[in-house]
Amino acid sequence: MPKILFILLKSFIHGLMYIILLPINIYKFILQKNKNIINYLILGMSLSVYFITIFIATRWYVQTEKTKYLIKDIIASTEIVKNDEENINEDINNEDPNNSNIQDNGNNSNENNNQSSNNNYTNDYWDYINVPYLNIDFNTLKKINPDVVGWLKVENTNVNYPVVKSNDNSYYLKHDFRKNSNSAGWIFLDYRNDLDNLRKNSIIYGHNMINNTMFGSIPDNVLSNTWLSNPENHLIKLSTPNSNMVWKIFSVYTIEPESYYIKTLFNNIEYQQFIDTIKSRSIYNFNEEVNINDKILTLSTCDNSGKKRVVVHAKLIKLQ
Repeated sequence: MPKILFILLKSFIHGLMYIILLPINIYKFILQKNKNIINYLILGMSLSVYFITIFIATRWYVQTEKTKYLIKDIIASTEIVKNDEENINEDINNEDPNNSNIQDNGNNSNENNNQSSNNNYTNDYWDYINVPYLNIDFNTLKKINPDVVGWLKVENTNVNYPVVKSNDNSYYLKHDFRKNSNSAGWIFLDYRNDLDNLRKNSIIYGHNMINNTMFGSIPDNVLSNTWLSNPENHLIKLSTPNSNMVWKIFSVYTIEPESYYIKTLFNNIEYQQFIDTIKSRSIYNFNEEVNINDKILTLSTCDNSGKKRVVVHAKLIKLQ
């Protein structure tokens, strides 16, 4: 077996050297022969193959580096926020229990049900009452992958995928929907979140793939004036096996990697500061009111350079 691997490696190196030296050899050939149309065609075709090979190799390298960078950043950021939120959770538990506006630890489903029944989203609900929900067969999806927790659709992008969730934020950075090892990963919910018991901020991650799969179509679309100026694009649909939701975008921006926007637990003062901060970052004025009673959905991916983050924030406006 080692001998076979050595032979394959040797053949690969020889082939690579041939591709690298091909333009030089062809140029020498043309100098030695009469310059005619056929020679120029051969040169042109050879150069095309050469540059296409270099282009594909470069794309592969850039995508690999973006993926590695995002994996490290998400894991590191989540750990930072996790430690911070443990302290916040203690503070919340020590506050006045009679204050109904204080966010719980994410496990009290009755509070969330009461919020929807009390019409916290009254104005927006009636504005968008005719927006259809997604109709998803979750029984079939769960037979393929029991980790599926929802389905996400972002208008006029390629984002129309099932959402999965693991017990950490690293597994689905490197595995696809069928749990096969895959550098493209999959669209996944932050492990701290529960779509049936919403925290103040729910985060969904996805790789920015060059072929526009996963969250690859988000940067080029949501950062463009053409996309932003169309109100129909401002709606995000998210369904779970137990509920259907419509969210309305109120902030879009690019930022250096940080852990602030992926916090999920806040007291009232911190949450108001959080809302003010992420609204002020937006590159587009959505004229959308957001308050401490609203639930926020955050979509996070890397930009086309792989060094910064493209972030989309939306508030819940319709829940069934």
